[in-house]
Amino acid sequence: MVWHYARGKVIMLMTPGPVECSPRVLQALARPQIYHYYPGFVSFYEDTLEKLRRVYQTNYDVMIMHGEGVLGLEAAVANVINPGEKVLVCDSGPFGKWFSIYVSNYKGIAREVSVPYDEAMNVELVKEVLDTEHDIKALTAVHCETPTGILNPVDKICREAKKHGVITIVDAVSSLGGVDVRPDEWGIDICICASQKCISAPPGLTMLSISPDAWEAIEHRREPIRNSYLSLLDYREAWRERRFPFTPFTAEIFALNAALEDMLEEGLSNIHERHRIVAEHCRRGLKRIGLSLWPKREEYSSNTVTAFRIPERLDEARIVEKMVEEFGVLIGGGYKETKGKVLRIGHMGYQARITNITATLYALERVLQEL
Repeated sequence: MVWHYARGKVIMLMTPGPVECSPRVLQALARPQIYHYYPGFVSFYEDTLEKLRRVYQTNYDVMIMHGEGVLGLEAAVANVINPGEKVLVCDSGPFGKWFSIYVSNYKGIAREVSVPYDEAMNVELVKEVLDTEHDIKALTAVHCETPTGILNPVDKICREAKKHGVITIVDAVSSLGGVDVRPDEWGIDICICASQKCISAPPGLTMLSISPDAWEAIEHRREPIRNSYLSLLDYREAWRERRFPFTPFTAEIFALNAALEDMLEEGLSNIHERHRIVAEHCRRGLKRIGLSLWPKREEYSSNTVTAFRIPERLDEARIVEKMVEEFGVLIGGGYKETKGKVLRIGHMGYQARITNITATLYALERVLQEL
């Protein structure tokens, strides 16, 4: 098989996003372009939103923003908070901490509650802050911290926050579609996902579910964000008239619709079980090789990505490079605070298969033996 030079010798993509796409999704990308106000495309977009609502398991509004996942993360903070308002930031990893930057950019006050990056967010610490500080407007949390492979208890965190009337913003970019996420039941006001992770579509789209409480906060912001790529109100009001605030990414919508169709045909419960089985197989295999998982306790390891510690005296980049050169398998390195400390195997979406993990573990073990 001849690969495009951008992929080089990579035959199997096992990174924590972007992930491999199914043949149906790749075929959808190749469809001819269409004017976005042609009635057929408007109906197709509406069908995509309805499929997305089913995958989100929500009765809230769902929205597609045309940009990579961080667009939704920043937009959620920008549209909800006013300058001077306090936001409780659950800092359990690089992406959790990243929310503090968004808060500061929009002149909010970031109140961080932190845990070591090999542990899950502590619900009791969050509760303590919420019980004692009564001026918190919003809370941010990451469900799956992709750089650490840890799944945080956002269900308990958000339920606690809602008791205090706090708007909850959750980064579910690398969890939704691979593990069970229930925005309505858990009290998630804005739940952000992205196309290139468990959904198994190409990068380029951010998806959100937005609760009535969140809309109220957005509408009553002192200066609601308007005429901006970040404006959630612009998206909502344009779509009410079956229009778009700007030209949508039609090819990516074709691909997203196909990916959602894949998921609904398989069934969400079947998908979640597949991810669980594959993740357990991966963790068992790593321990058999003699490697240590990054999470301090396996019980909060994510079923979508596994992070493990790099053996002493071995180089992250060399391991990754050698796996590609000799076996065509590409895994991920660390990110920010975990750079040089961990390697990551992405088993999310279409690539979450036992055969893929078995091949990855074989390649990893051989490379480690050689090094």
